[in-house]
Amino acid sequence: MQPNPEPEVRPPAPLLEILDDLVPADLHAAAWARCAGAGWYFGHGSKTGDGSAFWKMDLESDAAFDAIWQRARPRCEELAGTPLRVRRQYANGHTYGLGGRPHQDDGAFTLLYYPNPEWKDGWEGETVFYDPSGEIRRAVRPRPNRFVFFNAGTLHAGRAPSRACPVLRVTVAYKLERGPSTPSPKRVTEPAAAPAENARMEKISADGSTRVYSIHIPAALVDEAVREKLARLSRSVTLPGFRPGNIPATVLQQRYGAQARTDVMNRLATEALDRALPKGSVASAVELKSGAESGDVEMHVTATCLADLPAIDFAEIALERLSADEATLRSAGIAAERAAEHFRGYLKAQVLDRLDAAYRFSVLPLLVDREFARIWKAAQAQAEIPDDVRAHASIEFRAIAERRLRLGWVVAEMARRNAIRAAQGAELEDRTIDHFVAQARVQERPVSAQELRDMMQA
Repeated sequence: MQPNPEPEVRPPAPLLEILDDLVPADLHAAAWARCAGAGWYFGHGSKTGDGSAFWKMDLESDAAFDAIWQRARPRCEELAGTPLRVRRQYANGHTYGLGGRPHQDDGAFTLLYYPNPEWKDGWEGETVFYDPSGEIRRAVRPRPNRFVFFNAGTLHAGRAPSRACPVLRVTVAYKLERGPSTPSPKRVTEPAAAPAENARMEKISADGSTRVYSIHIPAALVDEAVREKLARLSRSVTLPGFRPGNIPATVLQQRYGAQARTDVMNRLATEALDRALPKGSVASAVELKSGAESGDVEMHVTATCLADLPAIDFAEIALERLSADEATLRSAGIAAERAAEHFRGYLKAQVLDRLDAAYRFSVLPLLVDREFARIWKAAQAQAEIPDDVRAHASIEFRAIAERRLRLGWVVAEMARRNAIRAAQGAELEDRTIDHFVAQARVQERPVSAQELRDMMQA
C-alpha cells in the first residue's frame, strides 16, 4: 500500500488590502490642503538609478499626516499581526508622462494614502501590483481618501495620470517596520542655515539655449549638516526610554537619518542653484545622480538660457490691425473705447503667438500646476464648469498656464535686449509688444458692423 502523499504546502498570498474612508472629511481636507501647498521638489524616483523622476514632498512630523496614520494604524496592525511604526512618510506627485517604475520598498510594510479630493474615470494613475512572474496582479484606483496596505517586498508601480487629468496625482507613502509605535515628534522650526560655500556648480553641456549644470556637494558638508539637523531634532523629539536631548546619535540616525539627508541635500542644492545659476536662466528639471544615501552628492540641473534664445526678425512678419469708423461703431452699437481695446488685444495676440511659436522650452510642471490652479479657480468663480466639459477645459487651461509662464519670461528677456524700461507686468508687456509692432509689416483692415458684433460676443 502506497503511503499517502504529503499535502502541498503553498506560501501565503502576499498581503494587499484596500481600506476606504477611515479618515474623516475634515482631516482629509487638511491633508489635501497640505499637498496643494508649497514644499514640492523634483527629482525623486521609484528607485535610485532607475531613470524615473517625479515630484516629492517631505511630510516627516506633519501633524495632519501623523493623525492620518493613527486612524489607519489599528487596522494595519490587525492585518499585519504585529505592532507597527513609521520609518518615513512623504508624498509622491505624478503628472502626465511622469510615472514610477516597478520596484520593491524597504521596511516590512507600506501604507499608501490617496489625498486627492476627486479622481475621475479616464484620469488613470492606478497603483499596479505584480505577481512573481511579472504579470499585473491588481490595479488600485487612487480613489479619494483611500488606503492600500501591502508587504513592502511586493513589486509595484505608480502609473502616471492621463493627459486628461488636470491635477497632480498624489500618493502619501508610509514606510513601516515592526515594533511599538512612538509618539509623533513635535515640529521643529529650524534657524536659517549658513550658505553652502563648499558646494559648487559647473556647466557640463550646452545645446543652443539649453544648459545642463552639475551641482556637487561634498560628503563632509552634507554629513555635518545632517548632524546639525539631528542635533536640533534631539532637543524636541520624544522616544520611549530616552529623555529629550539624551537620545543617542545612533538611534536618531536610524530613525530620522534618511529623511534628514534628503532635506539637507535639497536645501544645499537650492542654495547653490540660487547663487550660481546664471541670471536670465530658467531651471526646468533637477535630477539626483548620486549620493542619495551616502558620499558626495551630485545633481544635474537642466535650464534654458534666455539670453541665447535666437532673435526674431519682425520686419519679415505681417500683422493685421483692425479698425472701424464712427458709422460702423454706431451701427454695431459698440463704444469706441471698447472697440479700440478689442482691436489692441487682437494685435497683441498676434505678436504673442509669434513669440510662443518661436520660443518653446520646458517649464517645471509644479509651476504649471500652480498657474493652472489660479486659472481654474478664476474660471470657476465666473461660472460653474459643467462636468461634461471639465476634462477638455482642464487640458486647455493647462496649456494656457504653461504658455503664460513661458511668455512672461520671454517678454522680460525681449525687453532686456531692447532696453525697454517700464514697471514689471502689464506695462512692460505692452511696451515690448509696441516695439515689435513698430518693426512688423502692419496691414490695416476695416471691419463691418456685423463682424465687429461677432467679435465682441466671441
